[in-house]
Amino acid sequence: MTTPILDQGYGYGFVLGIGAAFALLMCLITRVLSSYLGQVQNSERFTTASRSVNSGLIASSTVSAWTWPATLLSSGAWSYSHGISGGFLYGISGALQVTVFVFVCLQLKARAPAAHTVSECFSARFGPVGHWVFLCYVFATNILISSLLLLGGSQGFAATTGMHVVAASFLLPLGVMVYTALGGLKATFISDWIHTVIIYVILLTASYKIYCTSPLIGSPSKMYDLLEEIQTVYPSETGQSYVSFYDKTMLMLTWTIFFGGLSSVFGDPGYSQRAIAANTKDVFQGYMMGAICWAVIPASIGSSAGLACRALLNNPVSVTYPDLLTEDEVNNGLPVIYGLYAVMGKPGAAAGLVMLFMSVTSASSAELIAFSSVTTYDVYRTYFNPNASGKQLVRSAHIAVVGFSLFMAVLSVVFNYIGVTVGWLLGFSGIIINPSVFSVSLTLFWNRMTRLGLVIGAPLGTLTGVVCWVAGAYCFGDKVVDKATLNVTQAAFIGNCTALFSTGLYIVVISLLKPDPAPFDPKLFQEKITLADDLDEEEREAVELPADEEKKLKFNIWAAFLVNVFLLIGVYVIIPTSLYGSHHGFSKASFTAFIVVILIWLLLSAMYIILFPLWQGRHSIATVVMMLFGKKPNLEGETASSVEIVPVQQIAKK
Repeated sequence: MTTPILDQGYGYGFVLGIGAAFALLMCLITRVLSSYLGQVQNSERFTTASRSVNSGLIASSTVSAWTWPATLLSSGAWSYSHGISGGFLYGISGALQVTVFVFVCLQLKARAPAAHTVSECFSARFGPVGHWVFLCYVFATNILISSLLLLGGSQGFAATTGMHVVAASFLLPLGVMVYTALGGLKATFISDWIHTVIIYVILLTASYKIYCTSPLIGSPSKMYDLLEEIQTVYPSETGQSYVSFYDKTMLMLTWTIFFGGLSSVFGDPGYSQRAIAANTKDVFQGYMMGAICWAVIPASIGSSAGLACRALLNNPVSVTYPDLLTEDEVNNGLPVIYGLYAVMGKPGAAAGLVMLFMSVTSASSAELIAFSSVTTYDVYRTYFNPNASGKQLVRSAHIAVVGFSLFMAVLSVVFNYIGVTVGWLLGFSGIIINPSVFSVSLTLFWNRMTRLGLVIGAPLGTLTGVVCWVAGAYCFGDKVVDKATLNVTQAAFIGNCTALFSTGLYIVVISLLKPDPAPFDPKLFQEKITLADDLDEEEREAVELPADEEKKLKFNIWAAFLVNVFLLIGVYVIIPTSLYGSHHGFSKASFTAFIVVILIWLLLSAMYIILFPLWQGRHSIATVVMMLFGKKPNLEGETASSVEIVPVQQIAKK
């Protein structure tokens, strides 16, 4: 049984107090956007933010949406258990999932600029049957990811403060539900930026405190000495140093999370939602910079708080002194909280709790707005009310936000009571939803893909993954299949890989064996995807794709290819495998250089995410300030107009 290190007042205070503050902030932001900038909250703006968001906010929103509780807690637990490689490999694997997804984002903007969700493309191309097959994966992704967020958050709050896990499950999404329903996607982008600023400030404070000013550690060389010393008292599972990359389990674990996590991006409408909301010319920079700036979060929290928790185990300041952390404490991600507590006392643990709260709420808001968009446009408007007005679409989105928030809370409680951990759910989710990766990619890139290939190939990929997962658990779990053996790293790795790659093989083979009479014409995306009746001039112009922007998108696809080759082959394959193959740990000088690079990387990322969105939004900020001082801004052309639902090509002609 884990003993809380903070009072329950911290838990309830943060959840209710900060949640209420953000809900009020969203009211204010929505009022400012409407009154001062003329951005009336119509259905298009609620769902797509007028497709005009700049790269700075796209980057900060990507960081915010991808900073799950697992980003903070699991990366710290990996570093505590496996040493220096844990946080770094977690960060690189997660960043690659986003940079690979950039291909889909660019192609989506090029072929379907008027889309509200990526699943609309499946409706336009494959009709209702193909549409519903993909929607099953979309909703499964939403449900599993939302469960991961609340599960990690509620377990972290309960273990740290003693707050009841049921109360945490229901109160954590409460404020998110309110401000997401009030603000829609545009205001949520601003909220995401604020969440991210808070996380970076705490990370900078904690990391530089641990490595620069703490009397317990105070320098990378002292951390190195402590890790080498603790290795003799509590040896690592590999028998190697905690400053070594020679860890077979760690390498297999990171590749499992990489392959399994691809579906968390490709199948999650929240990430494509950001591409849809982005200004066309800013998609590439926004996602790439977001991925690079995000990667340093798990790398730095793991290399600071996670390693500090391990290094100080033999010091009375350790929460568990003179013992190791229990398996439950590690599974709940407590090395991060305990490490911050050991170095900074209760303020450190409270700061860690604030970061955890920010990660839960910011990522949950992305899931809520994504679920509401899919429910509104792919279900309500497509199958129940094709002629729905803008007001009806907004009402549908609000209902979806509230309903899904309650569903998330209930499911989190269920998972908590049946003993599901974040690590187990991370390994399981990819096996179920990995077929969405090739389904999305081939739909947008391969004109010869058929509906039959999708309808048979995707479910067959899931079935293949599950069968191989169970078989792996049987082989590597002493011929026993249960909850514990299904979580064996080898079994999860096999299940995730087979679910991912078999789907692509099935779709391609079936499409070639029974091809359509003619390849799909991508222009049909623009003809079949329609806009609502309450769009304004800004939104009307955003769906047009001039020739120069189309050319830039093609250039960006090649640029994305080069970036991904460098990150995948150079950073994620060559560096870790070379360090693994050497069988040696870092020297003190190498370890110091490694930590210095991470600290500089963290500082530069924080500066970019905090300052660049302010620079890009300086004109809007100036407009609001002038308005506050009585100078009336020019809002000509910003008021909502009423036009009937028309195909995008007809809008372009107008």
